[in-house]
Amino acid sequence: MMNTMKEKVFSYLEKWKMLPEGTDVLVGFSGGPDSAALLALLHEYGRLHGNRVLAVHVHHGIRGESADRDLAFCEDFCREREIPFRAYRRDVPGLAESEALSLEEAGRKARYEVFRQCMEEGYGMRTALAHHQNDQAETMLFRLMRGTGLKGLGGMRPVNLPYIRPLLCAGRTEILRWLKQEAIPWVEDESNEDLSYERNRIRHQLLAPMEEIRPGSTARMAAAAERFREDEDFLELETERARESCVDETEWGCDIMFTPFVELHSAIQKRLVLRCIERLKGDARDLTAVHAEQVCALVTGRRGSRITLPGGIYAELGYGEISLRKVKKKTQVPAPIPVMQDDSVPCERHEFLGETFFFSLETAGKNEKIPTNCYTKWFDYDKIKEGAVLRTRRPGDYLANGKGSHKKLKDYLIDCKVPREERDKCILLADGSHVIWAVGLRISEDYKVSSRTERILKVRREERGGMSDGKASCGNHVVGAGD
Repeated sequence: MMNTMKEKVFSYLEKWKMLPEGTDVLVGFSGGPDSAALLALLHEYGRLHGNRVLAVHVHHGIRGESADRDLAFCEDFCREREIPFRAYRRDVPGLAESEALSLEEAGRKARYEVFRQCMEEGYGMRTALAHHQNDQAETMLFRLMRGTGLKGLGGMRPVNLPYIRPLLCAGRTEILRWLKQEAIPWVEDESNEDLSYERNRIRHQLLAPMEEIRPGSTARMAAAAERFREDEDFLELETERARESCVDETEWGCDIMFTPFVELHSAIQKRLVLRCIERLKGDARDLTAVHAEQVCALVTGRRGSRITLPGGIYAELGYGEISLRKVKKKTQVPAPIPVMQDDSVPCERHEFLGETFFFSLETAGKNEKIPTNCYTKWFDYDKIKEGAVLRTRRPGDYLANGKGSHKKLKDYLIDCKVPREERDKCILLADGSHVIWAVGLRISEDYKVSSRTERILKVRREERGGMSDGKASCGNHVVGAGD
């Protein structure tokens, strides 16, 4: 058994290419049986393959004299074997309180921060963790209770650089047997029996009875996790192919295009949605299958339908796409600029949201042809009732379509496919709530110059490099000019 255990772990190291020759490795060393076995095995493997092994112990500041005993044991263990050793003290209870974490979560966070610090300081290139098959089974049960999917059932990966887990090929009973045969000492952490910890309840109240009912359950679950990971890796490749064919990345987020999306299998659709949200959000925290289902259901919803997602993300249904965006903090609304000094004379020049406009009042000439120009617009001045103002949009804004019908500005911008985050940047020339001109888009029918027009308000927008006549912009959204 002694040689079988050692050969199994060494073979597992090589199967997953965990430690290339000459790679220094940290070992998280608590002094317990799992980490003692890992350190002893890697120390021997390192001597054979040119890997320098370094032990790191984190004192959590929780268990008083017992924690001090564990630290002293680890120091002696490494001194006897001439293994380089470092110890760090962390106030885990304080961390848990300040960040509203459980002691389990805070302890894990403290350990990983120490490991990262050591590697950043050049003290090892990889970190070996002592998780074994029982830990893998506990992880699977814990995630299953939370409603995980295939990825969660895959458990912990043997290699997730810079972290490696060489003992995932062995069970706890096998490890203890090997330690006794090799006469390798360890210390027991009495907190492992404390049922106030979720992990301990799973271990003692779920996994232990499962082993009694069906011996070997732990090993079979660990093997199943490996098959789940293999399937997950394949589906990830399919999801990436789907992303390339269905998703348009934009500076504001991403658009999932209907036509190729609806042809995908529902499983890939949901995975693709979660992938897009995760990329936009920066992580997968708080994301569930329910969120993917909600976004997929938008395809059959009404245009403009919107749902809120974790992390300040929202999804909105467009004409032929589902847009995923991150909610931006509202910027200060610029003050409106009146462009009429009194009841009859407009000012000459104004700047608004980085654009420059020139205003002039002219007398209409008989049979004069109104030029079609995206940068210069003519309006019937005498139809302006409340006074022309340069501003951004407000609730209740509308344009006249002609024949006495009006259209909400909001609906018009949606029809023009102006992204939601760009709509507040649209510059308007307005008469109260009536939009005279949505700059770069269209003018209202009610203000058009006619044969009965006596005075014309001429508005010229300063041309910018890179724009040809016939096109204009609403914020950064370039569209074909309307009227």
